Amino acid sequence: MFKLSRSTVFLTTLFTSILLATIIVILLFATVSESLTSKAQYSKRAARSAPIALLTGPQSNQEDVYTQALNEAAADFPHALQVALTGIKIVNGCHPYLLKTNNSCVWGAYDSYGWAADGSHDQQLQDTVWVSSEAIASGAGIDVLLHELSHALVDQVLANCEALPTSNSYKQLLVDAVSDLGIDESATEVLADLLALYFGKYFFDWDISTMHTSYVDVEEIPYRVNALMGAAVHRCITLVF
Repeated sequence: MFKLSRSTVFLTTLFTSILLATIIVILLFATVSESLTSKAQYSKRAARSAPIALLTGPQSNQEDVYTQALNEAAADFPHALQVALTGIKIVNGCHPYLLKTNNSCVWGAYDSYGWAADGSHDQQLQDTVWVSSEAIASGAGIDVLLHELSHALVDQVLANCEALPTSNSYKQLLVDAVSDLGIDESATEVLADLLALYFGKYFFDWDISTMHTSYVDVEEIPYRVNALMGAAVHRCITLVF
């Protein structure tokens, strides 16, 4: 009978243990690396759940569907902001009317009316926010989503929230304040960018200098506008919801 010496048994056991440990470390590293890569591509912060029902719309490339990416991003929004935007449907894809009229897929859109491709009203498209797959693949998808949701917030919440002791809405006060900045763009678009920066900084603690904005290229929101946005968010969102 073949008999192993003690030293042979020890070396064999040691080698086997090292080999198994190496395999476990490699598998663990691969799993963690894949997870971190996915989260870095889709979300600035770790997602927790999926409170907002998402849809998939027309795609410029049918293989590029990032509904899960938007779901993860929306899940990390503060509860008050989620509740304030309860009626908004988030869609990954190209807005059909803008796709037809512009012959291209815009990165983001907010549609309060519900524009169908032929220009008619489609109730299913009403109160929708659109983020294209191209925007998400570029790494700017979450910023675009926040910009478009800011449009919805202005129209559906701030427009109906009175800035006491005045009789003006916070939407009107903010549009007027942004118009005074002298930026040669639509005041509502600039406001949506500024609100996205505000939420990024104060709600999410992001480095806003790395955020994508289309109409504002600043790292700091002007103090007087920042203070007014803070008052609007405090009274119209966090206090109400």
